[in-house]
Amino acid sequence: MEPYRKRRWRKTGSPERIAFFTCARPGRSLGSTQHVSDDIVHKWVKGLPGPHTAIISLLGRKPNGTSEFSFYTFCGKDDTPSEVRGKQLWQSWLDRHHRKCGITVIEHPTTDFQPITEDTLKGIARDVERLLSEGRAIVLIDSGGQTRTSTVCKRLGFTEDPRT
Repeated sequence: MEPYRKRRWRKTGSPERIAFFTCARPGRSLGSTQHVSDDIVHKWVKGLPGPHTAIISLLGRKPNGTSEFSFYTFCGKDDTPSEVRGKQLWQSWLDRHHRKCGITVIEHPTTDFQPITEDTLKGIARDVERLLSEGRAIVLIDSGGQTRTSTVCKRLGFTEDPRT
């Protein structure tokens, strides 16, 4: 099921419903090491919360140094030339296949199972605040849709919203 582990969040102590979600990277429902076909990514995109969604990606590296974009036909902004090997950036891939959706990707690369730096957290906070003030739907993603995303949400003062 795509997007895998999709959860809605709200500001702690606020009853206001906002379009702020977390989930796993496209194709994570297949397992943690499977190559992900473009068809699965298309299904993931169709499950996003609405038009003009902003994806804040925490995808970067696995602890062994492998790119978290190695599963795809596209790459991340911090991938090395040998990892890119003719692949297009994720934003370009989305523009090519889903232009009408108006999806924006903002990358804040992190390392899976490692603490997120203070500077990165501040950058994410600025982006979340700006995007919410613009009325954009936000989807914050990491590899499994739980650890890094939950850390960011709690640090920014969000709590899971059990209302669907």
